[in-house]
Amino acid sequence: MGKKRTKKELQTLEAFSKALWEEVYVSAEFDLPLAALALVVEGGWQEEDVRRALDVLRVADLVVQPAAEELLVALPNTRTADARVVEERLREAVPKAAVGVAPYRRGDTAEDLLARAQEAVSRRVAENPEAT
Repeated sequence: MGKKRTKKELQTLEAFSKALWEEVYVSAEFDLPLAALALVVEGGWQEEDVRRALDVLRVADLVVQPAAEELLVALPNTRTADARVVEERLREAVPKAAVGVAPYRRGDTAEDLLARAQEAVSRRVAENPEAT
């Protein structure tokens, strides 16, 4: 019998924020890795692009679309090197997306982590305007 794969779905901003807060707490408490990604598509995400991005992610990953052009992803229990693998898979799935990666640092709040991911994607866009 084949293994049934659960489709990943976007979360509400409230659910994402609450779950990310919990992941930050767990990462701090148990010294576990956590990474965040910010993805930007100039002109906004199309539904099929969002679906391709979601198909790359694990069920445990957190994902929200806070604005038409942006997706935010949290990768629980994921080291930076593994987040870079996810980054590459997302680029392959959605070539027009610019992606920024930020690892959790002890003392980070959820907002700090997301802000660093957003800064990373902003730098990538500034360095390579064709990325979006």
